[in-house]
Amino acid sequence: MARAPSRSFGDISPTGESRPGDAGSRAKLVPEGHGDVPWATSAPTSSLSLPDDPSAFARTEPSRAAAPGPSLLGGAMERPLPSRRPSGDLPPELLGAARPEGVVTEYGPGESSSSTLTRVLLVLAVLAGLGLAGYLAYPAFRDRNTAMPAEAVAQKDRAVALLRRDDSASREQAIQALQSLSATHPKYAEAQAELAVALTLQLGDLNADFDRLRLQSDPLQREMDQLTAKHPEGWRDRADGLRDQVRDLEREQQPLRVSIEALRKRLDPLMVAVRTAPEVEPAATVAARLKAQALYASVTGHADALALAERLRQVESAAAWSRLAHAEFALSSGSPGATLQTVSQELEALRSEDPGLMRAYVLGARLALRQNDATTARTLLDELLALNGKHELARRMLAQLPADRSSP
Repeated sequence: MARAPSRSFGDISPTGESRPGDAGSRAKLVPEGHGDVPWATSAPTSSLSLPDDPSAFARTEPSRAAAPGPSLLGGAMERPLPSRRPSGDLPPELLGAARPEGVVTEYGPGESSSSTLTRVLLVLAVLAGLGLAGYLAYPAFRDRNTAMPAEAVAQKDRAVALLRRDDSASREQAIQALQSLSATHPKYAEAQAELAVALTLQLGDLNADFDRLRLQSDPLQREMDQLTAKHPEGWRDRADGLRDQVRDLEREQQPLRVSIEALRKRLDPLMVAVRTAPEVEPAATVAARLKAQALYASVTGHADALALAERLRQVESAAAWSRLAHAEFALSSGSPGATLQTVSQELEALRSEDPGLMRAYVLGARLALRQNDATTARTLLDELLALNGKHELARRMLAQLPADRSSP
């Protein structure tokens, strides 16, 4: 097959046609013996000149296979060139490499707000379920450590009934029962509180006995002071007799002081346990704790006594022990006459509402004696002994009163 005459690259136009007119005007450097090789010829100082017609660089259709015939570059140019793909037609792996930005998911109108609302409703539903479960489980949680056997509750109720009788023998029996119950059931807070109530009532009786002796001693001491100051005829013998009586009363008061101090040492740690209450507990236990605290503060003359009595009044089923606490505080704090009269009226109403609560008679009699009303005191003590003939404190108080002039 005949080889086509060789042409230099300088003679090739953009259209592929040779430019003979320019062939003679350019010197060609062709190695010897290689004049017939197409790539062997080149212009020494060739410059690329653009055609005047810009249509030659216009976007054309994809290249097609060249017409049959010899190719300037050999067989490599005989295959058609692949068409250029637009950037949008790149393979997926190239597209991923070309777009390193994060993927942003776009929601249609209303899709984002609807999804957020769904999540909020779901959270609210879960919270409502937890709240309902907590509400239903609260009673069991509140009483988790307070559920006591029926026999233990019955034993506590019998002890409380004994305390209502108010005599020393019944109170001691109640104290023994409550101590045994508290030892058997250490978490029975209501039993511990009632034990504190029983011991506080015992402390109140000791104070009442001490007060009774003091009421006997004070007039004797005043009379002796007057005799010593005025020196009437025969005053020395009279003063010596009064001095002996005062000393006898003081000797009786001394063991009472020791008993009061010992009982206070016993009561103080128990009251610490009574005041240490959990966050939640049954209403009956709350009332028992306040009952013990109010009575103890009233008998000892504490400044918080009236506030505790008022709190007790709000939680107890009937305003009974709160009024007793008010009366105990009036006696221990040395309240004025107007207060004593008001408290006496409260106790009178309590005796009408609950005649079986014996403490109301004892406190009423003590208030009457504090107001120098021996007649009312005698009447109340007689009524008490008619209800409970074993009340020894009532007998001692009655024996202290002057003889009833109205009796035949």
